[in-house]
Amino acid sequence: MEKLTIDQETNAVKAIFDNFIKDEDFKQFAQQILDRVKVSGKKKLLYDTRGLKVMSKEVQDWINEVWFSEANKIGITHMAFIIPENIFGKISMEQTNSKGEKVGNINIEYFMGMTAAKEWLNKN
Repeated sequence: MEKLTIDQETNAVKAIFDNFIKDEDFKQFAQQILDRVKVSGKKKLLYDTRGLKVMSKEVQDWINEVWFSEANKIGITHMAFIIPENIFGKISMEQTNSKGEKVGNINIEYFMGMTAAKEWLNKN
């Protein structure tokens, strides 16, 4: 089950991915994240992907080609990812975000735990 909140500690939109998610559901959730950024005015994202299992190549391409473009347009500046525990989820996340690290002004960093991710977001 995916969850979307505002993290008060970091003043960031927080998204939790905690299992396998179907392609269309993933895209819908990713769009909800962008919508929450627009409504809240927050420019930072905190992704807890520790439970992420795997993303299809189609979703990875969509994120790189469509989602990151929109994220730049609405002014997202920082994205902190907590690395998935599952090896397939970790590989999927790394492949998906490899292009994202180079798109526009979004700074992306990867962390092993929540504390380090929050510290980084608070410094930026």
